[in-house]
Amino acid sequence: MFGFMQGLEVTIPRTVLAALAAAFFTAAAEASNVTDHWYAPSESGWGVSVTQQDNVAFVVMFVYGPNGEPTWLSAAANRYGSRVGDHPGFAGTLYRSNGPWHGGPFDPANVNGTPVGNLTFESFDHDRATLAYSVDGVTQTKTVQRLTFRYKDWSGLYRGVARANYRDCTSTFVPAFSYDDGLIDVEHEGVSFRMWFEGKKAACMYTGTYSQHGRVGAVSGTYVCADGPSGTFTIKGLESIERAIGGRIEASHPSCSASSLDFAGFSLQSTD
Repeated sequence: MFGFMQGLEVTIPRTVLAALAAAFFTAAAEASNVTDHWYAPSESGWGVSVTQQDNVAFVVMFVYGPNGEPTWLSAAANRYGSRVGDHPGFAGTLYRSNGPWHGGPFDPANVNGTPVGNLTFESFDHDRATLAYSVDGVTQTKTVQRLTFRYKDWSGLYRGVARANYRDCTSTFVPAFSYDDGLIDVEHEGVSFRMWFEGKKAACMYTGTYSQHGRVGAVSGTYVCADGPSGTFTIKGLESIERAIGGRIEASHPSCSASSLDFAGFSLQSTD
């Protein structure tokens, strides 16, 4: 099925590959960006929009006041801790905003932001987070998840790089590579997901079930490599930047207690 990839050579400057790898590997090491729309499924009707820029997350809550009136609360929350459970946490002062009517002349001088309490937003998985906040002395703690509006189709051929990590391996284990580059071919239709990585030092097929969580994807299934290893795997936080793909594969390994593979690639297919 992937035989056409054999012998296919695509020359990409190593500086481009290095920049691509640095961008995605840094993201994988610090867990997924929390930018998304979040909600509590059992309480559909209110929500949280989060936009993360580096170590700051702008968090906007659309909720309701004591009389049922729409209320806009926001916080520019700073990231705390270096690696909070491998997932980012943010904390800041929560403000209630009001201003001129949208249908008339708008004078920014009449916009008011009143501090009403505090907010923390801490993700504990690629698609789950704990939202804790206080407003006028009333405290709440909610578990929220990313809201999915649309499924992404990852199908395509990518030029990619991969970095492998192994933990607690047997004394005789010799890894096929720690860094490799080559081609990534993805066949994705609905929940069916297959990804073939053919590098200069190794080749592996990953087959699994796909699920969408807001702007990120996840896959769980089985894998087999041409050099022998096989087992189960999960991909959490599968993300894209324009025409690129990137994520981290956590996998079982017959010679190690665990292994992971950070990968990134950019599309070789024309957008015409």
